[in-house]
Amino acid sequence: MASRKDLFQSYQSSVRRLVSGLVLREADPARTPLRRMGGAVFGSVMVAALTLAVAGVIGVVRPGGNTTWQTSGQVVVEEETGARFAYLPDADGTQRLHPVPNLASGALLMGTATTVQVSAASLAGVPRGPRLGIPDAPDSMPAPDRLLGAPWTLCSTPPEQGSGDEVPDTQLVVGRSTTSGDPVDQAAVLVRDVEDGSLHLVWAGHQYPVPQEDAVLEGLTYRTQPQVQVGTAWLNAMPAGNALVPEPAEGRGEPSALAGAVVGEVRVVGSGEGAQYYQVTRGGIEEITAVQKDLLLADPSLTSTVYVGRAVEPVPLSAAEANSVPRAELAERTDADPPAQRPEPAAVTSAESTVCASFTGAAQLPEVSVQAEVAGTDIAAATGGVGADGAVLADSVVVAPGGGAVVLAQGSGTATTGGLFLVTDAGVRYPVPDEDTLAVLGYAGVTPVALPSSLVARLPAGPTLDVTDARLPL
Repeated sequence: MASRKDLFQSYQSSVRRLVSGLVLREADPARTPLRRMGGAVFGSVMVAALTLAVAGVIGVVRPGGNTTWQTSGQVVVEEETGARFAYLPDADGTQRLHPVPNLASGALLMGTATTVQVSAASLAGVPRGPRLGIPDAPDSMPAPDRLLGAPWTLCSTPPEQGSGDEVPDTQLVVGRSTTSGDPVDQAAVLVRDVEDGSLHLVWAGHQYPVPQEDAVLEGLTYRTQPQVQVGTAWLNAMPAGNALVPEPAEGRGEPSALAGAVVGEVRVVGSGEGAQYYQVTRGGIEEITAVQKDLLLADPSLTSTVYVGRAVEPVPLSAAEANSVPRAELAERTDADPPAQRPEPAAVTSAESTVCASFTGAAQLPEVSVQAEVAGTDIAAATGGVGADGAVLADSVVVAPGGGAVVLAQGSGTATTGGLFLVTDAGVRYPVPDEDTLAVLGYAGVTPVALPSSLVARLPAGPTLDVTDARLPL
C-alpha cells in the first residue's frame, strides 16, 4: 500500500506535467517552465538593488541637483535651516541667491509670499548676492483666512493684587468683544488718568476732559460717584470731546442791557422739561444748556459777584423780556460737545473696576462697559507701554496665534482714506504703502477693517513694508 509521501509526490508530478502541458505544450520537458520565471524574478531584483546602490553612491559623491526652484519665482526656504533667500538677477543679468532676514522681505523682493522648500545641497554652488531686506519685518504673516475683523476691545484693568504694580494695565484685544460686563449705554462714567491725574467724563462713546473738577462734581452731583482708575492709553484711544467746563460771561456782576439783571446771572424761560436757560451778558442774553446752567451755578464766587445776598438759582424770565434784548442762540451741536442734559451715572461698583471700550469700525463710536472681562487674554504680548516715538501704547496686545489683521486706520469716521497696516500675532502693526504692496504680501482682494487711528496707534509699530526698502543691502 502506497504511503502518504508517495501519494504527495505523485500529486506534485501530476501538477507539474499539467502546468508544462499548458505553458510549453509538452508534458515532460527538459526544464520546468517556472524555473525560468524564478530566474527572471531573481535577476530583476538584483538589477534594481544594483541601481539603487549606484544612485546612493552618486548622491554621496555629488548631492543635490534640483534646479526647478530657480524658475518658480517663489521665496526660497532652505529645508535644513529655514533660511530665506530671494533668487534675483543682478545688473549684468547673473542670477544670484540673496539671503533675506525674514519672509516679508523675501515676498517684497519676489513679488509673492509663497515659498518653495529646497535642500541645502541643491543650493550649494549657486552664486550668492548681498543680503537684502528690511530688518525687523515679520517672519511670519497671517494667512488670509486667519485675518481678524472687528470688534477690537481696549480694556483698562486694575493691577493684580500682590503684583507690585500701582497703575492699571491697558490691554488691547484684536478681533474680540467683551464676554461679560455692564454696558453703560447713555449713562456716564467718571474716569481718572492715574498717570497725569486728570479727570474725564465718559459718555456716549466719548471722553470729555474735566479740568475744573469741583464745578462738575458739585454742579452735576457726581461727588459720591466712583472715579475709575484708567491708563493713559485707554483714554487716548477714546474719541475726545470738548472739555466739560463752565463758560462764564465776561464782566460778571456788571450791569446788563437786560433790565434788572447783572452779567453772569442765569435766567430761565418756562419750567420742567421744556425749560430754556440763558446766561445774562453785557449786551443781552445767550442760550445755554441745562448742564452749563448747573456748572455755572456751582461756582462759589457767584455769591459775591452775581447773586449777592440772594439764592444762587435760575431767575424766571418772561418771553417778552427775552425778546426785548439781543439773544445769542446755541450753535448746532456736534458729537464733540459735552452732554446738554445731565447724564445719569453708570452703576460702577468701585474705582478699581475694569472698563472696556469695544470698537466696531471707524464710523461707529465705541461701546463702553464696566465690570467687564474679555476671555482668552492669557496669550497677551507685552509692549513696554511706550513706542520708539514716545507714543503711549497699550501695555499688552492679544492676537490669536496665527491670526492677524489688515487695518485701515482713519482719523475720523467721515474720512475716506487712511493708513494701511498689517498686524501680526506678535501684536505689532506694520505700515503698508498701498494696496498693490498688500497684494504682494498675499492679501489681494482683502477688505481692510476700518478703525480709528487713535486706537490703532496703541499698537507698537514695526518698519514700513516697502518694496524699495526691501531692495536695500543690509
